[in-house]
Amino acid sequence: MNKYEGRTEEEAVAKACEDLQIADPKSLNYQVISVKKSLFSTTVTIGIYSITDVIVFADDYIRRCLKALGLEGSTEAKYEDGVIKLNIVCNRNKNVIGRNGDTLRSINELTRSACFNRFGGHYRILLNCDGYKENKYDKFVSMARHYAAEVSKTHITAVMDPMTSDERRIVHQALSNYPHIKTQSLGTGHKRHVTIQYVE
Repeated sequence: MNKYEGRTEEEAVAKACEDLQIADPKSLNYQVISVKKSLFSTTVTIGIYSITDVIVFADDYIRRCLKALGLEGSTEAKYEDGVIKLNIVCNRNKNVIGRNGDTLRSINELTRSACFNRFGGHYRILLNCDGYKENKYDKFVSMARHYAAEVSKTHITAVMDPMTSDERRIVHQALSNYPHIKTQSLGTGHKRHVTIQYVE
């Protein structure tokens, strides 16, 4: 992580942009590392990081989570469509996934929070293990299409069980071109779910 100093945050950012030849300061990924104040001056230090730094940090954090669970494993990482995708490779996949994916989901939330605390930004992080996510997506898409067919006939809104943001996104995409069908996410937190509605 490269560091830059200035009397203000803006000055430190301007120095970083000049050094890295970045025209738009808004595209700079940085965090304020320290603010030192003396009687006559203030020095602000910022750290510049890339998405690669976030991926490396997330990978290390996941390894430590697995170790805390008594598991050995590694991750295969890629950055795709603004999402950090990390596939966990472990000889005890069922332990990583947990019942109904609870353990995998918890590690995902912890990793996202750790990255936010470390880098100060919101990152879309998606953990997978042994094809678990793909299988779950297929199940939700099949279920959503079944509900959509029922809603088209009965005009009665269907309410799906709560699911994660990536799972809801898959359902919205699967039904986006269905005639007279509208999907909507409702609820908050762990109760957020998708409704499938009939529209004229």
